[in-house]
Amino acid sequence: MKISAEREREFIALRRELHKYPELGLEEYKTSKLIAEYLQDLGIEVTTGIAKTGVVGLIQGKSGSKTLLIRADIDALPITETAEIEFKSQNAGVMHACGHDFHTAILLGTAKELFSVRDSFKGNIKLIFQPAEESFGGAEQMIKEGVMNSPEVDAAVCYHVAPLPVGTVELQSGAVTAAPDYFQIHIKGRGGHGSAPEDCINPVVIAAAITNRLGEIKAGKADTPFVVSVCSIAGGTCENVIPDTATIKGTSRSTDKETRRYLYETIKSICEEEAGREGAAASVDYNFRYPIVINDEGLTSDFAETAGALLGQENVVKPQKISMVGDDFSYFSELVPSCYARLGVGESNLLHTPNFNPDERAIAIGVDIMTDFALSFLQRSESDDRIR
Repeated sequence: MKISAEREREFIALRRELHKYPELGLEEYKTSKLIAEYLQDLGIEVTTGIAKTGVVGLIQGKSGSKTLLIRADIDALPITETAEIEFKSQNAGVMHACGHDFHTAILLGTAKELFSVRDSFKGNIKLIFQPAEESFGGAEQMIKEGVMNSPEVDAAVCYHVAPLPVGTVELQSGAVTAAPDYFQIHIKGRGGHGSAPEDCINPVVIAAAITNRLGEIKAGKADTPFVVSVCSIAGGTCENVIPDTATIKGTSRSTDKETRRYLYETIKSICEEEAGREGAAASVDYNFRYPIVINDEGLTSDFAETAGALLGQENVVKPQKISMVGDDFSYFSELVPSCYARLGVGESNLLHTPNFNPDERAIAIGVDIMTDFALSFLQRSESDDRIR
């Protein structure tokens, strides 16, 4: 399928409306209302209020038992937009700097295309508009509230925009994101006058030693990519007082369960060693967040085939390395065969930046590919044993 120029303009206008009114995780009330009303106006069955602000649409074909879930995340980030565009964010300090307005507009467009041909296919399309990807893990909560059932989901797919040339899709089977864990390290020393450090146990110095060692961690397995980043050190209030406490905040990211556990144990050990050496105490609050997104080999191959038919196979590429970002789409990929594809929106458009301004030509491309993939999935799955 290829959408018309008129529909492309409609879907771009939708994206711009979403972009003007970004909302943080579990606060996406205006966004959810727009989504629900658009789907209802099309005639699609809609359920709202899932995981507080999530929306689910269901398109039922002629018959058939297979169901494809398509996910779009809908939340924004606490970033002040600097891009000078007509549809600039109207919500102070909040911005769609990760492209979730694109994801939502593409899925709304895909919904319109698929609903218009619902009499031509067997099976179901479940449209998941998910809150709180950036913060609270809305996917997990939506699953707990039953989105994988009634009808039972057989496979899941989603996009994420990426700084790639427009007209490019990037994907591969296996691990495609990291587990984005967070940590806070609390160091308790003994404060005092800056003129007498020998009478103190300086937690700031210990924090520096821990930070240096965290940067020197070697992987448990040499061929496994990982990241440990210290992103904040806080301690003390003035130039001549050694504080009692200091806090380090950071993130560790890994692409397999063994390395994930190894990083946790190594970070904890380093903190205890460095604090103990100076007679201080250190505790580690470690937040194991989203799992790793795993792309199913068969489903990913099918998506690549569909994208290649529309874009040319040379424009369907594999990543040069696994991305260290995290995404709670992983909760879906743990349950059913899944495919997480990155959609090019321009090489200079870096995510999570205040001047993020993705190329809107990618919206039509995203709708075209996802619509064709959904139709081909349902056609194949009628006789394909790979899809349970």
